[in-house]
Order: sequence, then C-alpha cells, then structure tokens
Amino acid sequence: MTVAQKKYVSQFTMMGTVISLTLFEPRQTVVEAVYDYLAQMDRVFSVNRSDSELSAVNQDAGQHAVTVSPGCFDLIRDAVDYSRQHADSFNVLIGPLVKLWRIGFGGQQVPDQSAIEQRLQLMTLDQVELNATRRSVFLKRAGMQLDLGAIAKGYFADQIVAQLAGVGIKSAIVNLGGNVKLLGSNPLSPDGQWQVGVQAPAAPRGYPVLQVQMSAKTVVTSGIFERYFEVNGHRYHHILDPQTGYPVENQLDQVTVITDQSELAEVLSTVTYFKGPRAGAALIEKLPGTEAIFIDRQQQVTVTSGLQPRRKGVFYIE
Repeated sequence: MTVAQKKYVSQFTMMGTVISLTLFEPRQTVVEAVYDYLAQMDRVFSVNRSDSELSAVNQDAGQHAVTVSPGCFDLIRDAVDYSRQHADSFNVLIGPLVKLWRIGFGGQQVPDQSAIEQRLQLMTLDQVELNATRRSVFLKRAGMQLDLGAIAKGYFADQIVAQLAGVGIKSAIVNLGGNVKLLGSNPLSPDGQWQVGVQAPAAPRGYPVLQVQMSAKTVVTSGIFERYFEVNGHRYHHILDPQTGYPVENQLDQVTVITDQSELAEVLSTVTYFKGPRAGAALIEKLPGTEAIFIDRQQQVTVTSGLQPRRKGVFYIE
C-alpha cells in the first residue's frame, strides 16, 4: 500500500466548538461545502438563535404545529424515539431545564426546587405531536422546548461523511468537538487503520488517556470536565437527569462510545454515562459492533470486551 505524504486540515469555530475537517487531497470546494452545510444546520437546529426552525417550534409551543424541513423533522422524530426508548436518561424535551441551569452559559447558582419541578412538568413526551405527512411538530403545552444538543452533532457527522463519500472522497476525519467520525482507510498508515486518542478528563485538551486503533468508525465522548460550576465545594455539571432535574450523581468522569453511526453513539454516550461502568457496559455488550470506554473520578479505566490491549495505553478493535 502506498502511504500518502500529505494531509489537509481545515478548522473553523461554529456551534460553540472548534470544527476540524481532515482530507488527504486538496479539495477546497469540498471544505467550503462542509462549512456551508454546518452553517445551514445552525440556522435549522440552534436553540440559541431565534430565527432557527427549532426555535420556531419552541416559540409556538402550546399554540400550533410548525412545519419544518425534512432533515429537521427526521432528527426530531429520531430524538423523540430515543427519548421513549431511554426515558430514564435521555429526553429531547430537556430544553427548559437546560435554560434554567445555564451550565456552560454563565450559570453559577443552583435553581430553586420549585422552578426545577415546574420545568420537569414540561418534559412529557406524550405532549409532542409529530405529523410525518405534513412534516409538522407541535409541542402541546406552552413553555415546552426541544433541545437536540445531545444528538445533533452525531446527525451532522453522519451527514457530512455521506456527503464526502458522495463526491468521491476516499478518506477523511470529521471532528465536531467530542465527536469524531472517520471515512475509509487511513492513507498515512501502512495497514490503513486509524488511531484515535481518548481525551484524559483531568488533563489539558489534546492529552489522551489512551488510544484506540480501528477501522473507520465514529468515536463520541460525553464528560463533565468542561461545562460545570461549583457551589460550596460541590460540582454541578451539564449532564442533567430528566427524572430529578439535577446533574447526574455518580462516580464517572466520562464515557466514550465507538460504533458505526454517530447519531446513535451520541445517544449511547449519554445513556451509558447515566448507567455507569457496570450497567453501561452490559448495555453496550448487547449491541453488535459497539464498544465503550468508562473513566471514573479516580481515573480508573473500564473497557468493553471488544477492545483488545495491544500495548500500554493502546487498544485495538478487530
């Protein structure tokens, strides 16, 4: 196999993170198309801009249904389905709670219990009405809010890789900040395998706690080490429990999920964070082609059975 000598890395800031696209041939028009796609997705899905399609759905909650674009409807439908499947840990209606806590957006105090309980009452899935024929979404109670933050980047990554393959790109790395999706074989490696580092929770950005060698898959991490605040020595992080309204209480720092579909990996990273290493690993073991890495507060690492040790700090997936 001929090993390529060059890679072309493009970076830009969008959606509150640094987006990185790595190609192995100079295709500037492709890079621009990815940028334009993500800019369009921000106009569709952002809850932080009043002119997005998602904001239109939220603003008309309790009033009437809103017709949305096909991609917007599909992702909302997926998110509602996942919310029903994993009701204890994943709820697309968590928007009112996110806005109340504002963790990562300047929030520095614990909300009143009454305010939390009020928001929890707005998170009932049977109050979402989806009409596939009209592509309409209706939140039946005023104050309800969809928030796709725990799934959207996975959807974007899947769509971008499909777009790249559609224009003849053979190999690529799409990094949406905590979400990496790979395309094809690695032209810089003699065996075509990719090596992806898993961020160490307590270390500066870019310092891996371990590395995984694999074919083209997606790697998604959910953790609590970047978005949090502290009050009286207690840390309140951004992964909120849809049952209690408070940040999840467990001994995990982060979970990394490795599988084929990035949208699914986003959901699983949240669900398995809630479950913890034992129950989370048990769930992952039932899913074909899916692995997970758990890192607890003591920085102890637990991996699922498909991750084989190659040498110190390096695992591989057959």
